[in-house]
Amino acid sequence: MINLLTSPLFYLFLTIGIYTLFAWLSKKLHTPIFNPLLWTIILLSGYILLIVFIDKGNAMSLEDINYAVTQFQSSTSILDILLGPVTVALALPLYLNRHVLKENWLAILIGSIVGVGSSVGSVVLLGWLLNLDGSITLALYPRGVTTAIAREITTILGVGEHTSITVAMVVLTGVVGALLAPPLIKLFHDDEDTTIGLALGSASHAIGTSVAFNYSSKAGAIASVSMVTNGLLTVLVAIIVRLIIA
Repeated sequence: MINLLTSPLFYLFLTIGIYTLFAWLSKKLHTPIFNPLLWTIILLSGYILLIVFIDKGNAMSLEDINYAVTQFQSSTSILDILLGPVTVALALPLYLNRHVLKENWLAILIGSIVGVGSSVGSVVLLGWLLNLDGSITLALYPRGVTTAIAREITTILGVGEHTSITVAMVVLTGVVGALLAPPLIKLFHDDEDTTIGLALGSASHAIGTSVAFNYSSKAGAIASVSMVTNGLLTVLVAIIVRLIIA
């Protein structure tokens, strides 16, 4: 039974199934509480721990959990492979919303520069306050862009061995931004589509962009363009940083 519940095909369908369910709930109920990525992480983590407990009981160890996680990652590796095409596909929303870029180019440019600056600045400040190793700080640098771009940036910066840290921070940044955005928008009584789109796209990348579409198609379009331009600027800064530290 354990072999069936930990088979690659079962893990793959379980991951896709949980994400699809909560994506539907989030869209149906119009609430960030059912963020699909957040609940997929929570439920899969709980599932893996449950499987290890059933298999090992009270004798389970950290090594058992690490082995189960590695087995899960191997089973769903096809999703990692798809990150390459996803990176290229980011050009699609930029093209489809080129009219939005033309109409709001200055706001998007300023918003992206501020977004990248605040993201990089907060990472540098955090690294300094916590006295983090330089490679860890560099791994945290691309936390403000979507996973597909962030993984490539770790390669550019030469910290590919810390990709797992980068991905974790990217997901955390996106989820937290998507959860906090709605109450903050209500708090400041700001229902301007341009502002909402810029904030969510530059601060919470793809996860925030999906939330922006809940407000309006224009907010979603601006968030899409903002997400891509923010990613391009982050890559550009990463190249400059790499040249400086090389």
